[in-house]
Amino acid sequence: MKGLQAMAENNLEKYRSKRDFGKTPEPGGAPGESRGGAIFVIQKHAARNLHYDIRLESDGVLKSWAVPKGPSMNPRDKRLAMPTEDHPLSYADFEGVIPRGEYGAGAVEVWDRGVFVNLKPKGEGNSISANMEDGLVEVWLEGEKLKGGFALVRTRMGKGETWLLVKMRDKETGLDRNPVEDLPRSVLTGRTLEEIAEGAGYFSEDPPNIKVSIGGRTLTLTNLNKIMYPEADFSKAGVLNYYIGVSLYILPHLRGRLLTMKRYPDGVDGDFFYEKSCPGYKPDWLTVTEAGRTKKVAYCTVEDEAGLVWIANLASLEFHTSLSRSGNISRPTMVVFDLDPGEGMDILDCARAGVDLRALLAGLGLECCAKTSGGKGLHVYIPLNTPVSFQETKDFAHAVALMMQERYPDMIVANMRKALRKGKILIDWSQNDEHKTTVCAYSLRARTRPVVSTPVTWDELDAAVEKKDKGLLFFEVEDVLERVHEKGDLFRPVAVMEQELPAAAHLGR
Repeated sequence: MKGLQAMAENNLEKYRSKRDFGKTPEPGGAPGESRGGAIFVIQKHAARNLHYDIRLESDGVLKSWAVPKGPSMNPRDKRLAMPTEDHPLSYADFEGVIPRGEYGAGAVEVWDRGVFVNLKPKGEGNSISANMEDGLVEVWLEGEKLKGGFALVRTRMGKGETWLLVKMRDKETGLDRNPVEDLPRSVLTGRTLEEIAEGAGYFSEDPPNIKVSIGGRTLTLTNLNKIMYPEADFSKAGVLNYYIGVSLYILPHLRGRLLTMKRYPDGVDGDFFYEKSCPGYKPDWLTVTEAGRTKKVAYCTVEDEAGLVWIANLASLEFHTSLSRSGNISRPTMVVFDLDPGEGMDILDCARAGVDLRALLAGLGLECCAKTSGGKGLHVYIPLNTPVSFQETKDFAHAVALMMQERYPDMIVANMRKALRKGKILIDWSQNDEHKTTVCAYSLRARTRPVVSTPVTWDELDAAVEKKDKGLLFFEVEDVLERVHEKGDLFRPVAVMEQELPAAAHLGR
């Protein structure tokens, strides 16, 4: 297994080298675990030229060919197939838009998927690597659209290597069948490639209750026509569409973190409640982590798109996550500062304070990221992802807040007392605690309109302050979906960057 993992790592180097995962929503280049059986996927890809990428699982990766005209069910058709770099197994679930300027820019649709059998195995299991070396790969596909035998035949080796994709003669042969023309929609979401490119929703309000398959999981979605944000006439279908649309960006910040749900069964104008315990009626595949010093609580953790949609279907508009991961609950991976405006202050004042806080942290050798709260506040995070305790992060955050108060006494307060906060920005350092959560990046907020806690650049904060325009720091769902396609995940450093935290006792020396 270790040898296979090492080989897969090596095979994915080319895939990784071509992509900036801070900008593209494509999955990172880590080898994945087989899901049982050998999977295949065919992705319709509107890159520079429209084509179909056929991918077959082998040796921990997806072996890939680009087929300009797509597959045919007619054995007489010999379709050109150009070999491309190996892709990670997780790519089989990728559907979305690769931003302009990135490798392979354009919309990607999961056109077909299923499992396959190597008809002439020469290696372990269904590996096709030896067959590829011989220049002939013959497989039986069991997909949602394609079934039957298909052969990939190498016609030219070396530079400009080419293959042909040919339908083998069997009971599934169909001279009058044209799945490329007749079956254009995604097997994952039911959308056309054009709808994916336009960011069209996955679900509609009619019918209000449906069963769907997401990542191989069957989910029952209910009350899709219920209006969750009355002022914006924004329904539960819209909520689920948003979370699927942003899933590739929010999931890295949800995975492995204890989740507290903020549920609004009757929409934002109705009553709400926080729910820490994962419901007893959860599906078996949803991950649960027990935590708590005195009383153990079984928290949900969201690991994939299906889990994200299942939680959102509970009318959990907001996702609040722990500052540590389930593998080591007592070790925070970040420090957070919640900049909260007092009476007479607003998000522009928080932006000014955030820029000043960034400068202070830079003087300590630390980088940080910012996101809007979705309201009047601003959240500043220091990525750590190195060994540290909550006591250390809390002491550090408190010391930094006091330093900011000392430097900017007319603007900043570090004391929680409400009487001291009028006309000032509170730097709330107390969130750095094992028992507390913060709203996740890209989470909806339960305001009058469907606004989002949105990562922003420091240049954007400067521009908003300079223009005195609060509107530049408020983002609704459509804004965020457009932003992530253009900018990628601005919050990615919080999930991956490693920094050492200075001891609080050394600050100011």
